[in-house]
Amino acid sequence: MLSYPIPTNEAAPEGSRATLAAVEKAWGFAPNLMRTFANSPAVLEGAWALLTAFSKTRFTPAEQQLISLAISVENECGYCAAAHSLMGKGAGLTAAELDAARAGQPLLSPRHEALRRFATVVTATRGNPGASDIDAFLAAGYDATAILEVMLGVATKTLMNYTDHVAHVPLDTAFKATAWTAELKTGR
Repeated sequence: MLSYPIPTNEAAPEGSRATLAAVEKAWGFAPNLMRTFANSPAVLEGAWALLTAFSKTRFTPAEQQLISLAISVENECGYCAAAHSLMGKGAGLTAAELDAARAGQPLLSPRHEALRRFATVVTATRGNPGASDIDAFLAAGYDATAILEVMLGVATKTLMNYTDHVAHVPLDTAFKATAWTAELKTGR
């Protein structure tokens, strides 16, 4: 099995140190996935740029976390599903919403469910949602710009989910209480 170092700031390549410091400043710590990216300054910089751009979308912090969680569940990424479960709670998603999203099941809020479902469909179809999927998303009150912003979320999480699949990044202590495995996904 392939294994990547999870470097400290001091052990990271020189080109990754400033970005790791920015991550720590923004989040209070640099998660193991970001430290894994630090093995390549270009990948770390790109991942951080994607995350920063996604944080500037018109979606609320709770919606951003719901999108990220839905994508991570669809891609069966335990690391990211755990992280976004914790961050989703902090952003205001309810326990019921988190439980449903983690299981791949519908949410009670029609608007949040439309968002979860659309992010899931875009991920599952590799960016090819059907006309009925787009129509349902728009009917829930979202617009064409929101579709582009969901696509940004999918691009961001695809990099992160796929990296975890290859690197088998150890779950940070902060995320262990919200650990997730594909067996929890019932909405297949």
